[in-house]
Amino acid sequence: MDKIWDWFCKICVIILLIIVINSIFGDLMFRIKYSFPKATVVKENTIDTSKDPLQTDLKNAKYIKYYGERGLYALSPQAEYSISALVVAKNNNFWFRDIMRNKFDDVALLDLGLAWGDLAADKKELYKHIKFNSKKTLGQARILYYRWDGSSPWGSGYITSHIAHTHMIPANTNVMGGLLQIKKNDIIKLDGYLVDIYTDKSELVAKTSMSRTDTNASSRGSGACEDMYVTQVQIGNKIYK
Repeated sequence: MDKIWDWFCKICVIILLIIVINSIFGDLMFRIKYSFPKATVVKENTIDTSKDPLQTDLKNAKYIKYYGERGLYALSPQAEYSISALVVAKNNNFWFRDIMRNKFDDVALLDLGLAWGDLAADKKELYKHIKFNSKKTLGQARILYYRWDGSSPWGSGYITSHIAHTHMIPANTNVMGGLLQIKKNDIIKLDGYLVDIYTDKSELVAKTSMSRTDTNASSRGSGACEDMYVTQVQIGNKIYK
């Protein structure tokens, strides 16, 4: 009986090692795939983070076919969307993707915590009062955690309506490569569409938020996050599309 148990433990260890090695290899190949983006345009204009995101709602827009690494999806555009903001958090969510990945992870490849308006005007003042962290929970949720102190010059209503946790769905390899260049504290501009996500069998994967003021799981986006199909990203004066 002891020998059987020993062999069982050895087999389990071997299987675990194979899974981990395969996942690490997959993660490395994923990073290499998007490591060499090319700036399509170089502009000298300054990105204005003082204004709210621009959103034009759509009706009956055509579905966008989207290939994940594990499946085929249909993106349903709900609005044209453009946002200029300060990056306050970033979550690549790559390591051990094969072990932890669900259908949503197969489509939305990156999370960004974004702030605009008065929040983006002074980074030192912002971080003095508000702490941000974007991560994936053990329950598979991808959340922007933030907390502010009582001495904040902004009220809770202003804060919650001027930050967003946006899940990035890149339109192509170059856009994804550009997104990976983004660092915390960068000033960026994103253009594209807010989309609902379905499988190729019309099964709902996720709905996007359509408002900057929803705050909880009862919202349209089941957590107030924007799911954005990104067609163009600007970092400083470099544009990737």
